[in-house]
Amino acid sequence: MNIVSEKIKSCYNSLPSSEKAVADFVLERKGDLFQYPIKELARLSGTTQASWTRFAQAIGYNGLKDLKNAYYAEINTSLIQAEKGNPRVSFKDVNEYTSLQSIADNICATSVQAIQTTYRLFDAGSFNEVIDKLVLAKQIQIFGVGAAGIAAYDLYCKLQRIHYNVVFNQDHHMNMMTISQAQENDVILFFSDNAKNKEIMELFNIAKGTAATTVAITKLGNNQLTTGCDFVLFATSPEIDKKSGISSSRFAQLFLVDTIYTSVANRDYDNIKEYLRDSYEVFNEPIKE
Repeated sequence: MNIVSEKIKSCYNSLPSSEKAVADFVLERKGDLFQYPIKELARLSGTTQASWTRFAQAIGYNGLKDLKNAYYAEINTSLIQAEKGNPRVSFKDVNEYTSLQSIADNICATSVQAIQTTYRLFDAGSFNEVIDKLVLAKQIQIFGVGAAGIAAYDLYCKLQRIHYNVVFNQDHHMNMMTISQAQENDVILFFSDNAKNKEIMELFNIAKGTAATTVAITKLGNNQLTTGCDFVLFATSPEIDKKSGISSSRFAQLFLVDTIYTSVANRDYDNIKEYLRDSYEVFNEPIKE
C-alpha cells in the first residue's frame, strides 16, 4: 500500500506551488529521500528547506524525519506483502480484464487496500472525541448520497438497534429542514467521498449556522468538509475505473461504521445492553407452527 503517496495525491491540489514542487520530487524520486540531507534535497528540487518541512506537515507528518520513517515502514510492508503473493491493485477500465480471476483478484485487492489504508489513517484521539460526542448526543443526524449513502444508512440502522435518537432521510428537502433544527447537543455526520457533492455541501453550509457538532467521514485532502467540520474521520481507497461504478470507498466507510458502532456500544454498554438482547431475541425466536 502506498499510503504516503496516497496522502500526497489527496492533498496535492491544495498545496502551494513550492510544496507542489516538493511533492513532485518525492513522487518521482522517493529513493533520494534516504540518500540526501534536507539541505541537498531542497537544492535538487529547486525549493527551500522550509518548503520541505511545510510539505511534510501538510500531509500529516511532524517533519522530514517522520516522513522518511513512514516511507521506510511502507517499503518494508510492501515487500512482505509481495512475498506472500497478495493480489495487487491494477488500474484498468472495466473492459480491459481478460478473465474472471483477474476481476476477482483486483476487486479483492482494492477492497482490502481500502480498509488497510483507512486503518493506517486511524486517529484514536479524534475518534475518541467523536465517540464521546455521539454517546452524549441528544440527536444524531446522518447524511450521505449515492455510494456514501449506503454506509450512512448502515450506521443509522445500527444506532437504531441500540435505541439512539438518530435521523436518516433520502429526501433532500426533509434533510434541509432537519439539519436547520440541529441544536448544541446534536451531532451531524456527513458521509462523502469528497466535497464536490452539491447536496452534501448544501447541507454542510446549513449546519455551519447551527450549534451542533459536525463530523466528516471522507477522503484525505484539504477541502470545505475537512477544514470546516469539527472532526474528520478519513476513509480513503484506491481509484480503479470511475466509469465502472465499482467503489472500494464503501469498504473504507463501512470499516469506520462498524468501528463507530462498536465503540459507541462498548462505551454505553450498561445503557444499551437490554436493547441488544431484545433485538437479538426478536430475530432468533423459533418459528411457531
